[in-house]
Amino acid sequence: MKTETLHIRVKPEERERLKTTAGTRRLSVWCRKVLLNELAGGASIAEELLALRRELSAIGNNLNQIARRLNTGEQVDIAALPLVIDDIKVRINRALRRVR
Repeated sequence: MKTETLHIRVKPEERERLKTTAGTRRLSVWCRKVLLNELAGGASIAEELLALRRELSAIGNNLNQIARRLNTGEQVDIAALPLVIDDIKVRINRALRRVR
């Protein structure tokens, strides 16, 4: 049972943004879910997106190293690269579905 009250002050335009973002949900219900990280995966989504960002950065570095080697005429095995890219796309799409 909810017995505690939390009051916050916002500007009129901020309140309108909150109401617009909440959509058809009651503003108090929506705010509670957001504050408790129950909407859109909350902190877990942020952590997953951060991990994906790190992984994409590492892939970018690997691609730069491959390009550097290819430009020097060195043989490079890139056969597994499409599978890695497909896996990253699946993970990104999964995270995006949770955010939407």
